[in-house]
Amino acid sequence: MLASASRSCTAATLAICALVTSANAAPVTFAQFVQQNGAAQLWNISTSGTTTTVTVSGAVYFSFSGVSGVPFSGPESANFTLTATSNSIGACGVSCGAGDSLTQAGYSGTFSFIDTGMMPGANLLSGTFSVTGSPSTTGAQFSSHVGSSGASFDASATAGNLSQLVFTSQFLAFLDETDEDGSFSLSSLIPDFATGVVTANQAYPAAGTFDGAGTGTFSSNPGPLPAPEPPAIALFGTGLLGLGFVFRERSFRQRNVC
Repeated sequence: MLASASRSCTAATLAICALVTSANAAPVTFAQFVQQNGAAQLWNISTSGTTTTVTVSGAVYFSFSGVSGVPFSGPESANFTLTATSNSIGACGVSCGAGDSLTQAGYSGTFSFIDTGMMPGANLLSGTFSVTGSPSTTGAQFSSHVGSSGASFDASATAGNLSQLVFTSQFLAFLDETDEDGSFSLSSLIPDFATGVVTANQAYPAAGTFDGAGTGTFSSNPGPLPAPEPPAIALFGTGLLGLGFVFRERSFRQRNVC
């Protein structure tokens, strides 16, 4: 099993990192997913009092793109799960009336895509979104329009706030990132989106549950590299062991001469 990739370059990959960083000046979309049953209501947005919880669980097709060297040539079957919670009130565009937008920030949580195809149990991609400052401006955010059957759920990290979204994968290495973004698009909400009590152009989603289907894309700047394969890691480890043996023998001989 490959280890989860770290954010910083090792000595062995420093030159590669420099080349990739300079070559990728714009975010690179490196993965996307669609539901295996596009009409399935996998997403659940539930509000009780001042707490809104978003949960997802179901079968999807997950695809890497724009990254060479990953062991998948096409869409991979995976189990997608997401759990996130916010206690922040949403902000409406104008007055929370029909057709008006509502954006609710302050979500913290996790998501994962676990392979159920070629490499069962492997972490294709997972992530953590965190509230790193004011809940009204950080963390992931849910957005919709009053009366709409569509919505979005988005999380991002920038150079000044890299902890807001952190990606990990057994197949990708995220090195010296300055931007990361996870964008989920929801459709077929049942019932159509509505808000609760409006106070000064702010509101929570209406009490109860909204169910919906969804797709998503993931990007970073610079784009990720393929994670080292196990044979390469093993070879590197063998080399270190060999060097250690040589130094030990040299030290032993020097002691005998003395």
